[in-house]
Amino acid sequence: MSKSSLLDDGFAITPGKTALITITSDPKNPDAVKQSGAVPKETASNDWSAWGDDNLFPQNVLADLEGNSIALRALEKRRNIHFGRGVVAYKNVIAADGSESREVITKGPVKEFFRHNQVNLQMIDLIGSLELFANGWIEFIQNKAKTQINKMNVLDPAYCRHSMMDPKVLRIEKTYYSANWPNPGTDYLAEIPTFNPAKYVPGKAYPDGKFTYPVYYRSFNKSYYSLAIWNGVRKSGWLGIANKVPALKSAIMANQMTIKYHVEIPEQYFKKRYPAPDFTKEQIEAAVQRKIDELNEFLTNVENSGKSLVTFTYYNETLQKEYPGWKINVIDNKLKDDAYLPDSQAANSEILFAIGVDPSLIGASSVPGGKMAGAGSGSDKREAFWALNAECGPYREVSLQPLYFIRDFNKWGDDIEFDYVVVDTSQTQDQHPTKTEKRIDSNS
Repeated sequence: MSKSSLLDDGFAITPGKTALITITSDPKNPDAVKQSGAVPKETASNDWSAWGDDNLFPQNVLADLEGNSIALRALEKRRNIHFGRGVVAYKNVIAADGSESREVITKGPVKEFFRHNQVNLQMIDLIGSLELFANGWIEFIQNKAKTQINKMNVLDPAYCRHSMMDPKVLRIEKTYYSANWPNPGTDYLAEIPTFNPAKYVPGKAYPDGKFTYPVYYRSFNKSYYSLAIWNGVRKSGWLGIANKVPALKSAIMANQMTIKYHVEIPEQYFKKRYPAPDFTKEQIEAAVQRKIDELNEFLTNVENSGKSLVTFTYYNETLQKEYPGWKINVIDNKLKDDAYLPDSQAANSEILFAIGVDPSLIGASSVPGGKMAGAGSGSDKREAFWALNAECGPYREVSLQPLYFIRDFNKWGDDIEFDYVVVDTSQTQDQHPTKTEKRIDSNS
């Protein structure tokens, strides 16, 4: 294995020239070594880091999802359960007897901020960004004194790109915003500073009046953009298979000939039944057409189901030869009605596994595309809901983090907490006491 090439001033390039490593010293203590960082060495000539090989990764993801109702519905379900009934701000209150309860904040600067910025509507978009792409961006706007955040705006993640990382400071310093990727012109490109912790000093004005605050479900070995866990179903091809099945079925139905019977009628039958010159050519052709219509009516009319068909053969006594009679051959349909459905079921199963949603939560008693199982009692949906809700803890920590940032930036007080109100799915309050007694809204 080749070694890294050491350059001047503490820089090193890894084999293959894929990463740049820097080692910096503390100016107060030249012998102390700070944390090392690795920055991807990109060859792009633009100021932004490409998201995907063609810089259209989010657009490609959305295009794939638009053709798959199962994936869209499952991702929407994750977003909805994550959000529950919305976010509230509260304080923990300890009573005289030592019991603890949550007191929802109903007035003051926190309540006003939530109301003016429609925080819960914005949180829906932020959660959607995270569930879809594992990346989200919030734009914060300060007051004129630059001492408090007055406004927040969740940006469309498909329009956002990180700036190239400065290898000297190992930090992304800007967000580029445009609806015209992959290569927007300067007239359609906004450049917004990214929040820099090094510039933030509590008690002093933060220099950027407007800045972005990236939020993400962290992926390892990703320097710029995190990758959603469910994206594996795209890379493996299962999402593409699921998207192709309806198109294939539609093409088959539009183009195939659905012939069930092949009826063979001996020419001798018509010669014997309608001999010349007693019948003209036109009369014989009309008789043939009538017979075809009668036969079609017999074979296709539901009222004739179960009836018998009697045919006769012709025997030539002079030649002592038997001529064949009518034959009705049933054509085997090699392409059955359920063609490709096993592929669809397998693909849908992989999609739901990747997203982490039980089929019952999207209205199916089994994996969509397969044979339907029993309807169930409804408890399967309730238990699936609570199982997914229980898994939302780490993801909620991420989505709530910007609110804690605003709290500290605006100095609302570190006794203020935020949490999601969980939707109650129990039939009665006493059925699941452990699931409802600690809910925020149970004390409101």
